[in-house]
Amino acid sequence: MATTRNYQVKVTVPNGATPGMVLSVPVKNGSDKVQIRVPDGCGVGSVLALLQPEGSDDWELKVLEAVAPEEVSKEVRVDKSEEDSRDPFPQDKLNIEALRPVMQLVRLDTTVGSIDIILRHDWAPHGASRFIELVSGGDLTNLAFYRAIQGCIVQFGLPPKRMWAPIPDDPPTGVPFLPGAVSFASVGPASRRATLFICVGDMSHCLGDKSWETPIGAVEESSLDVLDRIDTTYGDIVEFGGEGPDTSRIQAEGNAYLQTYFPKLSYVKSAMMLPDGALEGDPSQPPAMDPGPPIRLNGLTAEDIAEAAERARVSSLEAANM
Repeated sequence: MATTRNYQVKVTVPNGATPGMVLSVPVKNGSDKVQIRVPDGCGVGSVLALLQPEGSDDWELKVLEAVAPEEVSKEVRVDKSEEDSRDPFPQDKLNIEALRPVMQLVRLDTTVGSIDIILRHDWAPHGASRFIELVSGGDLTNLAFYRAIQGCIVQFGLPPKRMWAPIPDDPPTGVPFLPGAVSFASVGPASRRATLFICVGDMSHCLGDKSWETPIGAVEESSLDVLDRIDTTYGDIVEFGGEGPDTSRIQAEGNAYLQTYFPKLSYVKSAMMLPDGALEGDPSQPPAMDPGPPIRLNGLTAEDIAEAAERARVSSLEAANM
């Protein structure tokens, strides 16, 4: 008996949405939109799924995880004047029309192989959105891994193709900086722009304590071996006492400086969004209902990481109340 295949898009109810509100959800890699109404009993953080059987034009909405609206309101309600005074990026700037699936797949075509990155909007909504802007705008092309430290990180993004405004920090999630974690580089609060790094070693001992240190996704397990092929001959940059490039000269002289003095560097040649459903099998086919094995970051699933983060949060609250 043939198994019916379904096109599936998962979405999370965003801040500001309430039961009965109509949301516009991009589908099929943004080429189309579907209007959905937030079901009764589903508040901010609820996870929904849009399903379209193969060969059908109709969509079905299912609730995968419901968060009661009253529970959310007790936790997140704040006085508006207090919110504006402490947050230079008020929540009313978030565009519900720009709602995206929880996970998307991006491929970096590099000089040492393809690196598939699982972008997680539930980990870092601001960071993930900026990353999509960089990919869609063609900004991640012909960029060197100019800071490549064996067993630590590989960094890219200079020189930028254009000037980007900083994005706000994302809420802490407790997601660790394990091998394969992808994050924006930053120098302080609200300073993330267009420079990124990928962990090639366990960096959780020195990253993750600051509000601006939040992974936006992770390298897909089948691509982790490509990270080992990125050239680390020159190590850290001059600013941190290394023998690698001087970032001020990268900014001023571009790739000509890098190619002249650091010819062994590996490069990101281009970046592209992969079709919806590529996480679950053949990207040329609609995904089956079965999502397959869980996505892992250094052996941990997203559920494992979320549970560990929650345990850490509870422990810190208990310690504070002792």
